[in-house]
Amino acid sequence: MNLKRGLVAMLGAFVVLTASDFVIHHVWLREVYRASAAWWRPAAEMKSLMNFMFASEAVLAVLLTVVYAKGYEAGKGTTGQGFRFGVLMGLLLMLPPTLMKHFVYPYPVSLLLNWFLGGVVQMVLAGLVIGVLYQPEK
Repeated sequence: MNLKRGLVAMLGAFVVLTASDFVIHHVWLREVYRASAAWWRPAAEMKSLMNFMFASEAVLAVLLTVVYAKGYEAGKGTTGQGFRFGVLMGLLLMLPPTLMKHFVYPYPVSLLLNWFLGGVVQMVLAGLVIGVLYQPEK
């Protein structure tokens, strides 16, 4: 793995994950969360635990970049590989937990579908950024 490019890709993925989480949860799904406030921690409590969310985003950015770098195929283009990687990671990381949540929790299907779609889009964006920033042959 090209360490310098890997670190840049990790940082890029972290920014994309954090920004897209904000858009998904504080803009797109804001009203859904307000309407179901009894299911979630109070805002002040979530704010006090925000470092855990940032840590999870950082760990995910590192792991995505390492997995991408291990499967990188020289000469096959970066954007296409990043997109394909993002789609596959999105499905891997979102589909099984979404199905499990539907079985375990009484969440509305519409919320589960929004989480699933948001998560897949998030992984595609992260994959594209990693693909563009991680180019070991440069």
